[in-house]
Amino acid sequence: MHKRLFAAGVLVALAVSACGGSGTTTITPGAANAAQDSSKSVVHAAATTAPSNVVSNPGLESGTLSPWTSCGSASNAAVTTAKAHSGTYSVLLGSTAKPEVNGTAGVCQTVTVPTGGTLTFWVYEGTTDTISYVDQEADVESTSGAVLTQLYKEAATTNAWEEKSFSLSSYAGQTVHLYFGVKGNGYSKDYVYEYLDDVSLTGPGATASPSPSSSPTSSPTSAPTPAYACNNAGFVTDQSEFAAGSISADQLVDVCGQVTQVLAKKTTSSGTHGYFYVSIPGAASPGTIEIVSNLDAMAEASTDDPPSTWPWVAVGDYVYVQGRYYYDSSSSQGIDWTEDDTDSSWEHTGYVVVCNASGAGCSKYW
Repeated sequence: MHKRLFAAGVLVALAVSACGGSGTTTITPGAANAAQDSSKSVVHAAATTAPSNVVSNPGLESGTLSPWTSCGSASNAAVTTAKAHSGTYSVLLGSTAKPEVNGTAGVCQTVTVPTGGTLTFWVYEGTTDTISYVDQEADVESTSGAVLTQLYKEAATTNAWEEKSFSLSSYAGQTVHLYFGVKGNGYSKDYVYEYLDDVSLTGPGATASPSPSSSPTSSPTSAPTPAYACNNAGFVTDQSEFAAGSISADQLVDVCGQVTQVLAKKTTSSGTHGYFYVSIPGAASPGTIEIVSNLDAMAEASTDDPPSTWPWVAVGDYVYVQGRYYYDSSSSQGIDWTEDDTDSSWEHTGYVVVCNASGAGCSKYW
């Protein structure tokens, strides 16, 4: 049993309904690069009769991310020539060397899903850690950054390029964010990474995106993506694994959702704490989780400290929270340490981002 920062309150009931992809998944070990065409320009020429790809800069051959954007709580995403499924470039998410990325590192692109849309991409993955602490994943998100579907989540070392394919036909006509990334807890003795290349979203009704220039572009052309991490599907999975007993260590999580309840602050032997509840999509009724912030510690932050008067969050606000998810039992669980004052057993700095009901006008508090 962990020593908590606060007295036990009313906590969420556990009845988890894990998110799943809407279609089938095909994973095919990639052949050696020599078996691939050495030039993406040849691939593009050969594909003129194939369904149009709505993803821009699908193979990173512009040499830059644009119109992809780096998204997540960490900035470990970069175009590289170290590995490529075809052509010259791919994007590296995370790090191939110790330490692990601390938080989430990913890339996003806004697309409109065509009728009968199929998403296909190639990954080259590696890690020295386990699924309890890291993952490589792909998600379909709303334009506000909420996870709609987690397409896959694993902690794999592939030693080769692998193809993954998913049907997105249930999102036909919708504008969504495609997210590819890795998650880690910053552990100094492990690493996690994923190379991503040749991303394709095609369908009979697709309209091709403009081909990227061979020279770097100066600014993104896609809609902006949220600057804050949100992995509700990952949280739901952690919750389920805690309940099943397959994990027991506290987890670093990134959640987002609407505030459903705000409680009065409470002063205990460890300080003054603020409590509120957030609705987590994908969790069963009541589908909420308690968030606990150490108000004394957050007020001591040199920057980004919240207002001195509690509550500084209200019912209906949309929030992003990074913190320590603990689970002692189905009736004793929550996310705490959402501030910069932690002890030696938890080395991560969490935060709370408070936005209005539409997800705009956000303020980030340490």
